[in-house]
Amino acid sequence: MREMEIPQFKYKSQISDLENLYKTRLRQKDDLRAAQAIPLLGYMGWPNDSTARNQAVKMLRSWSSQSETSPMPRRLKLIQQHWASVADIVHNHYDLSHGGHQERRGGSSTNKSVFLVSKIAKSKGTGQSNLWKIWEIYKDIAHLATAVIVVCYDLKIRREGGTLPLHPQQLLPLRVILAVPELILAVGMELERYGLNYVPKGQDEPMFDPETLWRIPADINVAPLKPPVRTVPRKTIAILNARRAGNRGRANRNKTTPVLG
Repeated sequence: MREMEIPQFKYKSQISDLENLYKTRLRQKDDLRAAQAIPLLGYMGWPNDSTARNQAVKMLRSWSSQSETSPMPRRLKLIQQHWASVADIVHNHYDLSHGGHQERRGGSSTNKSVFLVSKIAKSKGTGQSNLWKIWEIYKDIAHLATAVIVVCYDLKIRREGGTLPLHPQQLLPLRVILAVPELILAVGMELERYGLNYVPKGQDEPMFDPETLWRIPADINVAPLKPPVRTVPRKTIAILNARRAGNRGRANRNKTTPVLG
């Protein structure tokens, strides 16, 4: 079991008013929460490369403390894009399970989620092969990647609704983690619980590997916060059904096809 080394927040955080939290943070400097946010960024960007992670954390600390004039870690833009792909995989898994979809076909699974993202996503690099490569790299921080993308989307909706005067740069995952690390950790806690404990009927293992997942410290002074459950569109279920039908083949039309994850 692996647990992240992130300092405890001074006060217990039980977030109930997101609008107020966002508005308060817009008036504050990011370096006020750097003690938690920067180590968190290190784990999220370089989950399985401790040398690269330590180097990146040093650069991020320097960048944050010197008015953002220091160089940034390489590939950070691409890493943030990869978080979005990982978040799509996890959130599809979460939505399918909470909606009770595909239960006769093995329930929610990472295989189904990757397939759905490859069919629905419009951005480049979302073919199944590439998605599996991205998942392999970031699966051990998938709960946190999903959390930050969920919060970014929430901020985007509030900005479009006119309730938050946000600059587009403030919607970047990096900026959001620096602004509200306790919110990312709160949502990440709930997704960690889900990904370690939910095992669909007919499957043997949960979505996350309990031995390698980077766990959030239980004593970090943050209360879990559930992410939204999205309604799964009919066309999405149709895509999954077509996937099954298409895999049967002419020779197997009259045979029982085993349900795979």
